[in-house]
Amino acid sequence: MGTTEALFDANRLLLQAQAYWWPFCRILAVLTLAPVFSHSAVSIRIRVLLALALTLALGGALPAPPTLEALSLAGILATLEQLAFGVMLGLALQLVFTVYSVIGETISTQMGMSMARYNDPQNGVSSSSVLYQVYYTMLVLMFFAIDGHLVLISVLYQSFIFWPIGAGIHFTGLTSTLQALSWALSAAVMVSLPLVFCMTLVLFGFGLLNRISPAMNLFALGFPIAILTGWIGIFLTLPNLAETYLLLTRQMLDNLNEVLRS
Repeated sequence: MGTTEALFDANRLLLQAQAYWWPFCRILAVLTLAPVFSHSAVSIRIRVLLALALTLALGGALPAPPTLEALSLAGILATLEQLAFGVMLGLALQLVFTVYSVIGETISTQMGMSMARYNDPQNGVSSSSVLYQVYYTMLVLMFFAIDGHLVLISVLYQSFIFWPIGAGIHFTGLTSTLQALSWALSAAVMVSLPLVFCMTLVLFGFGLLNRISPAMNLFALGFPIAILTGWIGIFLTLPNLAETYLLLTRQMLDNLNEVLRS
């Protein structure tokens, strides 16, 4: 070490910290919306610690960021850019879980089980339907069974390769994100269509009975039959849940690959 070299150079340390600051912003935004990690059971402190650990693990292998002052206007815009990228990426990764969220809400409404969230004396008003909580538990188990957390880290790393820091937000990425959201809604409709059709037939049959015999108490008879029919339909379609989940996940990753390479 030369005699004129400073032992502590704040400017040099600040420039080195900037190489980790912008990846940290993107990774934290992704973990805020990514499946499993965005659940309310994972506290904000755990997400911040996970984002910090991933930043330290991936920071040395990422492309060099542009030389910008963190507190300048360009640096603040770069930070907002990374947050926007992270939000878009997290939404894209969350789409498969969103599909089953729509499925759970749709089938619960047809079965009449959506009232359970308003009649829960133990937990109060629930934010999601009972059926989606069943689907969510199985999705979490399949997520870790297929090493979804490792796939998430790989997608994060590839995002810095194809969307480097300072590249800007392109119109193609925004349109692809909107198309991915429409794909999630259409996939939810296709998966839930058999059960919805069966429940519609059952409700239509009870409607005909009401026209034939108005004195019949259809609420006492139709409500249990609708729930029983719905659970039978779920039992028959449940063995295909893993295959459908893998198919939707593969399609989601293919769409995400096209967005990154665009």
